[in-house]
Amino acid sequence: MIKAVVFDVDDTLYDQKAPFVAALEPLVTNSETLDFTQAFQDYRCQSASAYDQVASGRWSHEEMAVNRLNATLQKQDVAPVDSATALAFEQAYAAGLQEIKLFPGLATALDQLKDQFKLGIITNGKTQHQLAKVMQLEMHRWIDRDNIITSEEAGLAKPDPQIFTMMNHRLNLRATEVAYVGDCYGMDVKGAKQAGWHAFWFNHRNAEMTDGGSWIPDQTVGDSLELQDLLLALSAVPEL
Repeated sequence: MIKAVVFDVDDTLYDQKAPFVAALEPLVTNSETLDFTQAFQDYRCQSASAYDQVASGRWSHEEMAVNRLNATLQKQDVAPVDSATALAFEQAYAAGLQEIKLFPGLATALDQLKDQFKLGIITNGKTQHQLAKVMQLEMHRWIDRDNIITSEEAGLAKPDPQIFTMMNHRLNLRATEVAYVGDCYGMDVKGAKQAGWHAFWFNHRNAEMTDGGSWIPDQTVGDSLELQDLLLALSAVPEL
């Protein structure tokens, strides 16, 4: 039986693409030729390895900013940018993230879930940045700080199953009693399933399964209202 629901943050609780595009478009030469949807997906797919490089001390924050953005642009044969431009992008992106709002329907679902389930968050990123997003989204209305784990504080990043196991200990629950909600197949579905959790894939970007679809999500939804319905259904049945 599911006794807890744990959420990813970026592009799961809010639309991360809009501030990404707004930050990148003015900085890229011939931006009209860039597929921003693909660029956004490529940028996010590099997050886990980029955080690993910073955590291990191999990259500074500036090196991560430059390398991650240029690797994204290179995928579409767009000319690389210099350090100043990469950092300007990050600053503009960060500013846009200060205006984020929950996807439609999530507040309603969270209101109902909080009375019946333990709730938590596992998110990759720097603790200060991720907690700022959590506060902007007013997630403190539903989730205690003790039930929020960032990759920086854990010293681990999704899809490493150990970060999910850390949450098991926080919640005092078995792996089979926890469901994870995330948008990224490679980090969220794979990580949760490797840890023995249920995995709900919020695939609102119509992404494809990587690695041949080795890890099958327990549920897949395509938009925020479908996600709302899925979460509300949890309280109506003893086990999904």
